[in-house]
Amino acid sequence: MTKKCIISVLLVVAWALFASLFYKTIMLMLLFLVWKKHIFEMLPAWTQKWGMKPYWMLFFVCLWMAMPRYRIDSNDRVRLVYLDKNGENKHPPLTQYLINTLIPEEEIVNFGIRNLMIARPVISMMGVGGTLIAQANQDIANGKIHNFFTPYDNLGIDNPMSGVYVQAFNEAFGTNDRAVYISEPKGDENVRWSKENGFRYPLVIFCHGYLGNWQLYQGIWKDLNNCIVLSIGTRSMSGIFTNHDINEIFSYYIPSLERMGYHIDHRQIHLMGLSNGGSAIVATMHSSHAKDFKSLTSISCNLGGLRKVPCRINLIGGGQDHSSRLMPSQASRLSKMGVHTVLFFVPEENHYVLVNRRNEIIEFLKQEMNLTCVRE
Repeated sequence: MTKKCIISVLLVVAWALFASLFYKTIMLMLLFLVWKKHIFEMLPAWTQKWGMKPYWMLFFVCLWMAMPRYRIDSNDRVRLVYLDKNGENKHPPLTQYLINTLIPEEEIVNFGIRNLMIARPVISMMGVGGTLIAQANQDIANGKIHNFFTPYDNLGIDNPMSGVYVQAFNEAFGTNDRAVYISEPKGDENVRWSKENGFRYPLVIFCHGYLGNWQLYQGIWKDLNNCIVLSIGTRSMSGIFTNHDINEIFSYYIPSLERMGYHIDHRQIHLMGLSNGGSAIVATMHSSHAKDFKSLTSISCNLGGLRKVPCRINLIGGGQDHSSRLMPSQASRLSKMGVHTVLFFVPEENHYVLVNRRNEIIEFLKQEMNLTCVRE
C-alpha cells in the first residue's frame, strides 16, 4: 500500500507539471491502473458486470481527442495544413505526425518556460540572445508565466500540429515541406460561419519571428474572430521574409485558400509581422504589393527604410524592448509622410508584449483593421 501511495503522489505531481491534455490523460490512466482493483471494488454491484472496460474506453477517447488530427482536412477552427508545390492539401509526413503526438509543442514551451535556467544553454545555442531570456525571466518573476500558456488553453478542442516541426525538419534534414495554419472565422448570431454562407471574409496573414511558426500564436489570433487568419512560415525557422515570400502570398497562398473554398474579400487583406517577421512588413513597404494590403502591422520590430505607402500602418511594441524602442519616433515620421499610422506602445512592456497584452492587442487590431464580412 505504501508503494502505491508513493507512486500515486509522483503521478499526481507529474500530472500537475505536464501542460498538454495528452500527457495529463496518460498520467490519469497510470493512476487508474495503480488503483484499478480498489476502484472496481467501490463500484456499485450492477456496474461490476461490465468490468473496467467502459472507463478504459473513456480514457482512450480522451487520449484520441488530445492527439493532432492526421487528416487532410478537419472541422477544427484552427489547423495546420500541409501544402504541395501546387498549393493542394496533402497528408503530413508520418514521422512529423508521430513527433507532434509524442512531444507536443505545448510541452516544449512548458519545459522551456518553467526551466528557463536549465534550458538556457540550449536556447542560447539556437540563437536566442541573453536579453530575451532575461526578459522572459523577469516576466516569470513578476507572475506573468501563465501568459505564455493561456494561448494554448485558448485553442480548446482545436488541436493542430506544430508548425515548428515542419521548419525544423527542413532545416535539419533538408526536407522541403510546407505547412500553414488556417484559423477560420468564429461567426456570431448574425452571420453563421460556413464556406458557403454567401459572404466574403477579410484575410489576415501572420508572419512569425525567429524560432518558427508556433502553435502558441494561433491561440491568440483565433480571437480576431471575424476573419480568416493565415499563418505562413519561412522554410527554416529564421522568420526572415523576403519579396519572394510577399509575392507568394498572391501567387500561391491566396489561390490555395480559394481552391479550398474560402471566399476572401480582396479589399481587406492585412499583413502582420512579429519580431523577425517584421521583415515581411519592410519587404512589403518596398514592393508593388503595398497597395494590395489594407493594413500592415509590425509587432516588436522596428521598421527599416520607412517610406510612404497607401495602406494603414499599425505599430505594436514595448518600451523595454530594444527591437521596439524606435516605434514612437517611426510612427511620427510615417504620419508626417501622410501615412495613416497608429501606435500601441506600452513603456513598461518588453519583447513579449504580444503574450502579456494579448487581449488589449486583439481589441486594438479589431478596431484598427475594422474586420467586416461582406455579401458576395
